Amino acid sequence: MNFLILGWILSLLFVTVFSLECYQCQTLAGIGCDDPFNKNLDSSAAFLGECDEGSYCVKYKTVVKLRDSGYINGWERHSVVVTRACEPRLGKTQRCTGWQNNGGITIKCWCGSDGCNSGRALVPAQAVTIMCFIGVVLALARRLL
Repeated sequence: MNFLILGWILSLLFVTVFSLECYQCQTLAGIGCDDPFNKNLDSSAAFLGECDEGSYCVKYKTVVKLRDSGYINGWERHSVVVTRACEPRLGKTQRCTGWQNNGGITIKCWCGSDGCNSGRALVPAQAVTIMCFIGVVLALARRLL
């Protein structure tokens, strides 16, 4: 019986790996893709789409200082564009990186679990999977002893 439960849990992990679902949207295309992302919006479920095998979820956030008038009411103006999508792994690892570009900054994060590109900080899927697996093994070992 315990091996059936373990087999079922392992099969769920494999399904997760082979059918990655990521949020796919852009702030310029409409409402609902802002940062922070609101998963409770009715439109957020429509943004969740299946990715090709061998993909990561990715989130880009670009913040650029607007140079037209510079300040309004004493505040600097910025434009923020957030893009969430799928991207081929091609040797990438689950991490975040940033760079400066033409008066702004872009932060790009890759992750490998369903819906992981919704948050501000992305948790690597391998760490979560390993912790779950260790928990199951320890629970089963305790029952067998």
